[in-house]
Amino acid sequence: DTLTETVLLEIISYYRFSVKTVNEAKPPAEFREASLRHAPALQHGDDLILSHQDEIIDYIDRKFPIPSLKYECSAASDATANLFRSFAFFIKEVNIDPKALNTELTRLDRYIDDISTSFLAADHLTHLDCYILPRLHTIRIALSALKEYEIPTNLHNLWNYMKRGYAMESFRKSCPSDQEIILYWAERPDTPNLTSQKRSHLYRQKTTYSWDIPIDAQNGCSNHENLMRMLHKLLSCWDYGNLIYLLH
Repeated sequence: DTLTETVLLEIISYYRFSVKTVNEAKPPAEFREASLRHAPALQHGDDLILSHQDEIIDYIDRKFPIPSLKYECSAASDATANLFRSFAFFIKEVNIDPKALNTELTRLDRYIDDISTSFLAADHLTHLDCYILPRLHTIRIALSALKEYEIPTNLHNLWNYMKRGYAMESFRKSCPSDQEIILYWAERPDTPNLTSQKRSHLYRQKTTYSWDIPIDAQNGCSNHENLMRMLHKLLSCWDYGNLIYLLH
């Protein structure tokens, strides 16, 4: 999808880069002159142009090896393996209800609750985050508009993870607007369409980016956050001669 393709450029998050969104049906002249037909594509300097997703990732890994965005975490891979498939089945109405999607979102929420890192496999973004964060955002925006589905606000760990992703400059620079995401999915032949009235309203809307977190979703804390609060309480009580035992 459009979001996933452009946010793949997020893997350049520590370097200077610019993102240009392209309507493949009416590409700009510079896109055509580079003999490009599909996004994503990468141009580095005057000579290098890559248009295959795997080639882009491989090139960036070789050209900018530090910090490494590679990861080795089978638990993280397992926790996210079926997420996008469950979304696709729901939006394409292979599955009428969101039960399978909720199961996968809950699986990811529990995984995030069990880890101590800021992101899925490290304290910095890895390729897995560059794959999952845009998909979570797609689930949030596209399903809300086309299926009236909202990610459950009781999945506090998941929302906090999305919040950390939203805070990254690289995510914001490469993230399409809500309108672009909705229109992309609405225009597919196998997904719910928009009425002409809703489509017209969408075109007239001011461009929006939903990077806020619902208030109800911010109330929970992960185990790691709870531990930090307990340690803070321990230190604050120390001056008063109190002793707190932490069980593990």
